[in-house]
Amino acid sequence: MSAEFVLSFDDRGWYATHPDALKRQITRLETFSSGVGAHEFRLVGTEPRGPDAWCYDVRLFLEDDRVFLEISAHPASIEADLAQLFGWVRSCTGMSVDDEDGAPSGW
Repeated sequence: MSAEFVLSFDDRGWYATHPDALKRQITRLETFSSGVGAHEFRLVGTEPRGPDAWCYDVRLFLEDDRVFLEISAHPASIEADLAQLFGWVRSCTGMSVDDEDGAPSGW
């Protein structure tokens, strides 16, 4: 079972004008594994995996005005990379990470 989160930007104009910068930051993460089309990115933890593990731990979907995150597992490498990504975004613009019910997640 996965957890779902929404990354929302205080300045929607920033997100609209910087999608390529955001994509570059995602693809530079140590846990980045693949992109599916132009708007889905997958992360896989660097920790040892069992044979029945999913082929990804996180999927990020770049939508029109937000980023949707689906987190299936969050080993330490995933948590570190998400913290790095969120830190970079926060250095550019304000943002929030809320759960599927709209409550702040604490990220």
